[in-house]
Amino acid sequence: MQKIQLYISSVENNPTLSQFQRIDLFKDETVSISLSIQNIKEPDKIFAEFTKTFTIPASKINNKLFEHYYNFDVVNGFDARNKRESKIELNNIPYKEGFIVLNGVELKKNKAYAYKITFYGKTINLNKQFRDSSLSSLQAALTPYNLDYINADVVAKMQVDPASSSSVIITPLVTHTTEAYFDTASTTIEGNLSPQTGQGLLWSQLKYAIKVSTIVDAIQSTYGLTFSNDFFGASGNTQFNNLYLWLNAKKGDVEPSIQTNSFTNQVTDFVASAGYVNAETQMSNGTALAITPFAIPNRLDLDILVSGGGTVAEYTVRIVDTTTSNVIFTSATQTTSVSFNQNDFLLPAGNYIIEIVGSTAISFASFKWNLKDLSNVVGGGWENEWTNVAAGFNFATEFEFIIGQQMPELKVIDFMNGLFKLFNLTAYFDNQPLLVNGNTNPNFGKIRIQTLDSYYASNFNTWDISKYVDTSKSTVNVGLPYNAITFSYKGQKTFYAQQFLQTTGSAWGAISYQGIGTTEQSSSFTAPNIPYNVTTPFEHLQMVRLYNQNGGTSPLNLMTGYFANDNKESMVGDPLLFYPIKLIASGADAAKPIRIKRVQNASAFDDLTTYIIPSNSISLNPSTSTQNINFNNENNEWTDTSQFTGTLFQNFYNTYISQAFNSKRRIVKVKAFLPLNMIYKIQMNDRITINNVDYNINNANINLITGETKFELLNIV
Repeated sequence: MQKIQLYISSVENNPTLSQFQRIDLFKDETVSISLSIQNIKEPDKIFAEFTKTFTIPASKINNKLFEHYYNFDVVNGFDARNKRESKIELNNIPYKEGFIVLNGVELKKNKAYAYKITFYGKTINLNKQFRDSSLSSLQAALTPYNLDYINADVVAKMQVDPASSSSVIITPLVTHTTEAYFDTASTTIEGNLSPQTGQGLLWSQLKYAIKVSTIVDAIQSTYGLTFSNDFFGASGNTQFNNLYLWLNAKKGDVEPSIQTNSFTNQVTDFVASAGYVNAETQMSNGTALAITPFAIPNRLDLDILVSGGGTVAEYTVRIVDTTTSNVIFTSATQTTSVSFNQNDFLLPAGNYIIEIVGSTAISFASFKWNLKDLSNVVGGGWENEWTNVAAGFNFATEFEFIIGQQMPELKVIDFMNGLFKLFNLTAYFDNQPLLVNGNTNPNFGKIRIQTLDSYYASNFNTWDISKYVDTSKSTVNVGLPYNAITFSYKGQKTFYAQQFLQTTGSAWGAISYQGIGTTEQSSSFTAPNIPYNVTTPFEHLQMVRLYNQNGGTSPLNLMTGYFANDNKESMVGDPLLFYPIKLIASGADAAKPIRIKRVQNASAFDDLTTYIIPSNSISLNPSTSTQNINFNNENNEWTDTSQFTGTLFQNFYNTYISQAFNSKRRIVKVKAFLPLNMIYKIQMNDRITINNVDYNINNANINLITGETKFELLNIV
C-alpha cells in the first residue's frame, strides 16, 4: 500500500517550495489516475495526459486552505475562478505536478462536509489555460510586428527573403477578390499582371502573412508557457519553420477596425512614475500593462490622463482586453486633454492595451494611467502611475496594420490542435529530471512537443511486468476499431478547391487510408464499417500557375493563390496556411516580371522581378525537397506532376497508422499490480514486456494506493 500526499500552493502564481501546503484526504479515498499520450482509437486527440477529481474532507486544515469557501461573508477569500499549482507525492517521493481547481463544497446539515477539487496535469491544463481565447488575444505579443498598410510597405514585403528569421511578415501573391491573370496583349483585364500600359494588379488586392512559428512564440509568451524545441523551434524542421498564415480577418479589402479613414495606434513603452509605485503594486509593464488578480476584482480602478500637445485633432481612447480582444472601454470623442476618473468604470484583473483612434496625425505631450486601491477609500489606499516614454506619443499618419486585429477568427486551442493534427504531434509535461542514461534532462519542466514517431523512439524504458500480471483474466480485442481514416482540411470553399472537388469527387489534399495497397474505392474491408475523420481547421488553397493568355502554351514562372468562392466573390473562409517561395530576377527559373498598381488607373505602379509566390510545397524543385502540406499525393501545382511525395501523411502518420491497420495488430487488456518504482518511473512511450512479447502502452489506469494497474496495450508489429 502506497501513501499518497497531495499539496496545494497558498499563492496563485510562482509559489516557492515553502508555500505548498498538504491537503487532508479521506482515509478511504481511492486515488486512481488515467494516463494516455495518444489513443489508437482517437488518433487526433492531444493534451491528454491526465486529470483526477478528488473529494476531500472539510477538516480544519482544508477549511483554512480554501478559506471557508462555503461562507459567503468571508472577505478576500479563496478565488475559485483561478487555479493553484499542486503536487502529488507517493511515499514522500514527487510523482506529478499540475494544478488544482476548486469545484465546490458539499454540506451536511448546513455544515461543510467535503470539498470537491480537480487535479489537472500540466499538459491537459492547456485546454483550460487557453479557454475560449482567439488568436487575436496574442495582439500584445505581436505588437513589434505591426506595420503600415500602404502600397510601399506591401510591395516591400513582397521582396523580402521568407527564409530569413527576420522576415516575420511577408506579402504573398494571394488575391482576395480579383483573380490574377497574365496577358501580354490585353489592356482591359482587371488583375492582369503583365507590365504594360494600363495593366497591373492593384496593391490593395494583397494582404500580409505572418510566420506560424512566430504565432507559437506569441502563444508561449502570452500564456506563460515553455515548449521544448523537439518540433517547435528545431533548426532543421523546415516543414514547420517555413510555414506562414495569411492575415485574412475579413473578406475583401483590408480596412481599419473603426472606419475606412481612421487610424489605430497602440500606446506602449510605459514606465513607472517616481514616487507613485507602492510596494503593494499589482501592476507591471510589458507590451501591454498587466494587472494581477486581487481577491476582490472590483478593488481595481483606472484613471487615464491624456495631455494634448502639438497638433490637436479629434480622437478617442479605448482599452482592449488582450485575453478576449474585447474593447471594454471607449471614450467620447476628444480634442483636448482629458481625464477618465474612477467613476467611469472598474477594471478587473487582466492584461490591457491602450489604443488611440483618430482620422489625422496627432501628437501627445504625455500619456498616463493611474491605478488606485479602492478597498480603503477613507485611509487613501495606495496609488500607482505609469507614463508613456518622456518623448510623448506620436500618432501615425498611415493606417497601422495591427497584427492581432488582422488575425483570422480561430481559437488558440483550435489553432494548436490544428498544428498537432497536421504533423501528428503529441504533448506532455516532462517531469523527469534525468534521462534514461542518467544525464541531466534539458527538457525537465517543459511541455514536450514531439511527433508521435519521435516520442515512441526516444528515451524509452522497457519494463518486464510478467510476474506482476493477474493471469486470472485478460482480453485480446481487434486492434482496428474503424475501417478507414480520412485526413483532410476543413476549408475547401475556394474557387479552385471547389472545382477540384466537383471534377474528382475528392477534397483537395485529402486522403482516406484503408491499408497498404488499398484505396477508398478498392478496399475490401467490410468490418468494422466505421470511418474516422481527422480534420484540420485550416483552409487548403489550390495554387494556380499562370499561362500567357496571349497564345502561351508553356507555363510562366509565376504562380498565384485565389482566395475567392465558387462565385468568384471575396470570402473569409478558414485560416490559410502556405509556404512562401521567393522568385528572383535571374537564373534558370527567373521570375516573370509583374506589375503592381499603386492606383486604380495604373498611372503609378511598381514593376517587380523579385516577389513571393504561395505554394503547398516547400520547394518548387522536387530534387531539393518533396515536403508539402497535402495529406494526399496530389499533382504539384508548379510541375503538374505527382513528383512531390513527401505528404503530411507519409512523413508523420504512415508508421503509426499502417501499424494500426496491420492484420496482426491487437489491443490487449491486462491487470497488473505494479511496485512503487514502476508507478513512479513509467512513461507512456515506455515498452511493456509480458512473457517475451513487447507492447506499446495505449492507456493505463493506475490506483496510486494499491498499485493495481489496468493496461490497454498494443502489440508491436
